[in-house]
Amino acid sequence: MASAYSAIANDGIYIEPTFFTKIMSSDGSLVMNSGQKKRRAFSEAVAFVTKKLLTEPVKGTNGTATYCAIKGMETAAKTGTTNEDYDRWLCGFTNYYTAVAWFGFDLSERIEYQGKNPAGEMWADVMKKVHTKLENSSFQEAKDVVSVKICKDTFLRAKSSCKNTYTEYFLSGTEPGMCTK
Repeated sequence: MASAYSAIANDGIYIEPTFFTKIMSSDGSLVMNSGQKKRRAFSEAVAFVTKKLLTEPVKGTNGTATYCAIKGMETAAKTGTTNEDYDRWLCGFTNYYTAVAWFGFDLSERIEYQGKNPAGEMWADVMKKVHTKLENSSFQEAKDVVSVKICKDTFLRAKSSCKNTYTEYFLSGTEPGMCTK
């Protein structure tokens, strides 16, 4: 899960996961490099639109991960629950780090809890601490992406007369037609 979400955070570049980056000897010489392989999995534009979609659980009015917001950091996250409430997930990232938290049991048992997703609470606790001394950061818009004001009544491009609107991001050429109201 972490490598999949990091591909979004890395603007569409998939980096093969590894448990180490390098091994050094006691005298400081390089013994081994991880040699991680990288490849483009999807375009920067697709990554940016996905990032913007994944900010909604954190900052949206009905967000399921609003407690994961990190001051000064644009944050993307997705909560998850398996059937029967056996597992709880929170997958998320900033421009600095990607992290995934899982809360569950080795054998399927129903998770009983009150309030927030326990995986999300773990994620938020760790990620807020590791970001405390980092510079503020937001996701940079990719070329071939357009922002469009959308009418909430028709989910089409808003006219100036539309009062109930929000902004949505689209790959260039995929924007919806004009509002029909």
